[in-house]
Amino acid sequence: MAKFNKILVPLDGSTNSMRGLDRAIEIAKGGNAEITGFYVFHLPITAGIKYTQKMKDEAQKKAVKAIGPAMNKAQKTGATFKYKTGGGNTGSEIVKFAKNGKFDMVVIGARGIGGAKETFLGSTSNYVMHKTKIPVLVVK
Repeated sequence: MAKFNKILVPLDGSTNSMRGLDRAIEIAKGGNAEITGFYVFHLPITAGIKYTQKMKDEAQKKAVKAIGPAMNKAQKTGATFKYKTGGGNTGSEIVKFAKNGKFDMVVIGARGIGGAKETFLGSTSNYVMHKTKIPVLVVK
């Protein structure tokens, strides 16, 4: 089995993203890898919409809700856990962060918070799997 030192786990607060974290913890503990939880703020892409302080505050609350439980879970198992946040299109931000952070692997939960958008545009996990050049483990 390949040696993974840096594992990226996208988090969105869903049960499925936490299942991805569970699997990343198993992999990390086997080889003392570092896990980075990554939360992407959804930024408005429509021209003319200003990102207000209220929107920033709400996004921060969502990030804390997604990252806090993940951090607690990882720490309880003794896994090394860091977290980062980004903003923009979720799939492309994950791919860019994985590349720039020189991660060895992405472990992503399938069917997170996507709803109707996932039905029409394809899921984030599917996007990441096809757009990144590093190994991706999709956890269902």
